[in-house]
Amino acid sequence: MESEDDYDLQERKERVPAGTSDLGMGNKEYAANDKDFSTADREAKTWSGSGKYSRKAEFAGYVRTLWPYLVVIVFVFFGSLLTGYFSAASFPSMADTIMKGFSARFGPILTMSPLYIMITIFINNAFLSLLCLILGLALGVFPIIFIAFNGYFVGIVSYIASQQKGFLFLLLALLPHGIIELPMVFLSASIGLRLGYHVFLYLIGRPSELKKESIQGLKFYLQWIMPLLFVAAIIETFITPLILNLVRGT
Repeated sequence: MESEDDYDLQERKERVPAGTSDLGMGNKEYAANDKDFSTADREAKTWSGSGKYSRKAEFAGYVRTLWPYLVVIVFVFFGSLLTGYFSAASFPSMADTIMKGFSARFGPILTMSPLYIMITIFINNAFLSLLCLILGLALGVFPIIFIAFNGYFVGIVSYIASQQKGFLFLLLALLPHGIIELPMVFLSASIGLRLGYHVFLYLIGRPSELKKESIQGLKFYLQWIMPLLFVAAIIETFITPLILNLVRGT
């Protein structure tokens, strides 16, 4: 009897560790699965957030490649703007003639519905920006001319508007949409200037990536410049007039 009791006791002792070991293994396996699930969840969140980050990084990276050309374009624009401003101050009759021609051309559009005005502004800006980009292939001459002309004209308009309605009115009329529109136009001209440079490299027999640069430039235009020009057209049509009306009311 004692031997049988001893045998049963020994068997129960041997069973307890075995069960405990299985339970521990199960817990470890559950913890490992839980860890894998949480890791996968973090990776999914990281992946979903990385899409936005990669687009921003792609935008910033491409703009960095345009930086030297962008500096030239900005310098030409603001130099032409100052020239136009002081030309209008020195030759007011010339400035009035230019403004009358502008009003005769675009005045009828302002009588249309706001939606039509918005579409017209967007198509005009998008087309000219694309044209500036493509014609930059002609050694970058057209982007420089385009930016210089626009800067000169903005300078004339700025002088007349500031004289008639004040400098604050001028800022409120230009800044809401101009803070988006101008950088997009500058970037289009910068791409055109960069393409012109690669054409020049090709003509003198130096290594050039003209095809690659052209594809990247058009892709950037479609992904960033054109949509943001659309946003600027919406602001110019619907938001800027509200701001100006508030200023007039005060």
